[in-house]
Amino acid sequence: MAKRAREVDNLKIIEKIPIFRGLSLGQVKRLLDAGETRKFGIGQTLCRQEDKSTDLFILMVGEVAVQVSRSEMARITPVEVIGEMGVITTQPRSATVEATKACTAIVISKIHFDQILKSDHELAAKLYKNVIEAMGRRLRNANEITSTLI
Repeated sequence: MAKRAREVDNLKIIEKIPIFRGLSLGQVKRLLDAGETRKFGIGQTLCRQEDKSTDLFILMVGEVAVQVSRSEMARITPVEVIGEMGVITTQPRSATVEATKACTAIVISKIHFDQILKSDHELAAKLYKNVIEAMGRRLRNANEITSTLI
């Protein structure tokens, strides 16, 4: 009973993540079922810059710092997805992500993620569209920050 309630709570939370916008509850559940819940202690690394992109993370609890060349670029709090670009593009990690508070994340391997996308083309199209929109927002924000430095 408690496990079922936790799954329903996770689904409600996950629906709020922009890259999952437009997905049905069944599609979101498939993605969540493909993952496993992991805990990360303070200072523990979720992924390291230049490493192979093997997993994406859905941060459910805690906080992480995003570092590029040892410089902190951002802090991420729930409920956000980490590592989706590397998993989709197969590019190496663009940043190191380290827990600044105790964290809980749903971790989905690239292998399982790819299997789901190959088996559900509608899910794949919606997810890719949402990721492109998210990347566009990030690029726009980066351009605004850069323009203030010039």
